[in-house]
Amino acid sequence: MTLKRSWIVILLVVIAAAVFGYQQFGTHVAPKGQPALVHLEAGSLEALRADFNAAQDSVRLIVLLSPT
Repeated sequence: MTLKRSWIVILLVVIAAAVFGYQQFGTHVAPKGQPALVHLEAGSLEALRADFNAAQDSVRLIVLLSPT
């Protein structure tokens, strides 16, 4: 296989992985059976606190992700 052909194959694999990743993780729709996603804002923090405190008998986890 030539070097140019290798780069084309690698590029196609990367494009396919990107398309698959976007289809799986790039949407803003929660999977079936899971509560809808919520956009946190200053006004919605009290609702988050109430929901968190109401679920004392369940495992609770808050994960904050930052792109930086």
